[in-house]
Amino acid sequence: MSFSNHFYEILRTKSEERGWQSAFAKKAGISQSTLSKIISGETKAPEMESISAIIDALDEEFYSSLPVIRRLSSNAPAETVEGDGLQQLSVYDVAGAGPAVEVSEMMPLFTVFAPPDYLRRAHFAILVDGHSMEPLIPHHSVVGIKPDAPFIANELYAARIPYEGLVIKRVGVDRATGEFIFKSENPNKEAYPDFRLHIAEAEEIIAGRVVWVMWGY
Repeated sequence: MSFSNHFYEILRTKSEERGWQSAFAKKAGISQSTLSKIISGETKAPEMESISAIIDALDEEFYSSLPVIRRLSSNAPAETVEGDGLQQLSVYDVAGAGPAVEVSEMMPLFTVFAPPDYLRRAHFAILVDGHSMEPLIPHHSVVGIKPDAPFIANELYAARIPYEGLVIKRVGVDRATGEFIFKSENPNKEAYPDFRLHIAEAEEIIAGRVVWVMWGY
């Protein structure tokens, strides 16, 4: 099930409960009218702030179903994580104050289970804490990282940013200035602006390419 299908299925199911919409809209800090239009489909492209508020208010309900995983390649299908043969992978914190450190120096937060084919593509996984990469990578999802992947412009990478920790960004290249451009997926550029680093400096902090994303674990 895709992220959007999972999102709308939960809202439609919950909205069948008498009085749920009014109480939930208040909890999420949005108007009942806004919530109703999102659930009915009248609002075709809900604002990111509304989606984030709804997911935060749903909390554990949103993540209580079977995990879903998908590769970050074009048209890759989402797959439910279930069945025999699942293997374990350590998950590390994506954001932390202090100097940037190697993953090998960090303590895992927890572990997730995934099909072997996905684990062969990633050496470790990190937790995405925040909304800068939505809607492609939802808040509180887990991404698989391949450290030795060759660099490809405009793909997604994990980078060790001093005093921020590991971050996930789409990394472009400006050949004219000799800089990497680190970009968020969230269209709100005022809240999530791009930043640049010289290629020589940036190459030292890139920890690996993002090869898959898992949510609902």
